[in-house]
Amino acid sequence: MLKRFFITGTDTSVGKTVVSRALLQALASSGKSVA
Repeated sequence: MLKRFFITGTDTSVGKTVVSRALLQALASSGKSVA
């Protein structure tokens, strides 16, 4: 099943990129495809 995540924030510099990268890194390290 295809699952998608939507990372959003209410302002700039609130950590969207940091959260996105951490999520992708965790998924990849558990063997999930992130591409």
